Amino acid sequence: MQEPKEIPVPKMVACHTMPYRYTVFYCHSQQTENKVFVVSLKGRNGGRVEAVAVCHMDTSKWSSRHASFRVLGIKPGTIPVCHFFKGDNLIYVPLPAHG
Repeated sequence: MQEPKEIPVPKMVACHTMPYRYTVFYCHSQQTENKVFVVSLKGRNGGRVEAVAVCHMDTSKWSSRHASFRVLGIKPGTIPVCHFFKGDNLIYVPLPAHG
């Protein structure tokens, strides 16, 4: 297994699929710091997959009723909240500047 590889991006737009009969995305961005990682995962049967994870470094302005806080048993702004992206979700990032 490999260490997660951080993809340095100054900003991003995340798009999540919504449960409709046809393809609909909910896209959003945040002004606070986020980190994007490529993570190598290995399944029980030995299969491997590359996954994308995002860590929200500052959750202090999130609603205290956000599901992440309930699931993780934490309060807003205490620790980063990280999650994986499903294969049908998208992340848009700016192209690197060429100097």
